[in-house]
Amino acid sequence: MLCITYLKEFPLRATVRPYTTAGVALVGASLVAASPAPVSMPVSLDVQSRAVALASAWDDVLNAASANVTTMLNNWYLAPGVGMQQFIANQMGYWDLLANDRAGSINEVTEEVQKHLNAVISGWALQNETDATHSTVLNHTMDGTHQLMFGQIAGYIPADVDKDSIMPIIDYLGSPASAMLMGMIGPGISPWIALLNGITDGDNPLDILVNMGGAFFNGATLNLDALLPMINEAGFFPAGMNMDHLDFAFGGLLSPGAAAPIYQVLGPGGEVAAEVPAVGGSIFQSVGLEFSGVPVLGTLDLNSAGIGPIAAMQAWGQTVGALLGSGWDGKGPVVVTPPLAGAELPIVDDGGAADATDAFGWLGDLLGL
Repeated sequence: MLCITYLKEFPLRATVRPYTTAGVALVGASLVAASPAPVSMPVSLDVQSRAVALASAWDDVLNAASANVTTMLNNWYLAPGVGMQQFIANQMGYWDLLANDRAGSINEVTEEVQKHLNAVISGWALQNETDATHSTVLNHTMDGTHQLMFGQIAGYIPADVDKDSIMPIIDYLGSPASAMLMGMIGPGISPWIALLNGITDGDNPLDILVNMGGAFFNGATLNLDALLPMINEAGFFPAGMNMDHLDFAFGGLLSPGAAAPIYQVLGPGGEVAAEVPAVGGSIFQSVGLEFSGVPVLGTLDLNSAGIGPIAAMQAWGQTVGALLGSGWDGKGPVVVTPPLAGAELPIVDDGGAADATDAFGWLGDLLGL
């Protein structure tokens, strides 16, 4: 893990504003002519400008798209391709160890490579992962409230059900693989959800068409409250606990989803110059729930957030960076430290042509020579 303080002369912020027409100014002038008089009278001018407001369903669509793109750009500007950056930074560290033939360097490098490879492979679908990998991945696939509920699911599985067979399926619902799946199908399904919502709400046909187009970019949410009676009567919850709301969010092309980390960018003096919410998501993060009668907590609200294909890929890159040791694990506010900032190519400490052969003696050992 490289701990490099990331200071920039100016805060990293991205502002994206839609190009919209503010209005049309109407300017009128009237000339008041007085009756003939021996002395000419001054002309009184009355100039007024009235803005014409552009009010339509497109306003919400454009504003939502602008906010979504802003979130994704701000995440990208933190450290473009952070997963690849961390991978390259790790290789430079490995080659530094090997080039200097430090004691046990081959074993150390081999163990690190194997650990990181296992973390990335098992973290993709959350199958056979370690506790550390599980925790790191969930920080990038759901917010804190969803994580709290996700950790309680095993306790609601009936005793006659084999948990060993059902938990891998549950884990997949919170994995980056599920986020990629939701990102691929969301833009295709969201417009039809918007059509259903518009008909249910009695919107006019023009607004329905606009909202369908907007759903392709920003997603739509399907209300599933009709299922509540069946769910509450199934007996899954403790006595007195009820589910009061249920929905499922499908992302659009630009939907950023939601995740736990809050990234902090430091200013020239070391102060926090900006805070950027992370992109992320999963199938479980797409579920919106409201509970009452929850033991200890009383009530529990989980706000659904759909994720799109762009944000899903971006979130996976940040997840890979965290699994490879970037420190972007999402535990508390994360101070941004781009892995390659200040990185140096490996050098041979002893130097000299005579020592060069010994410095690379690890290669002979590796090949059995």
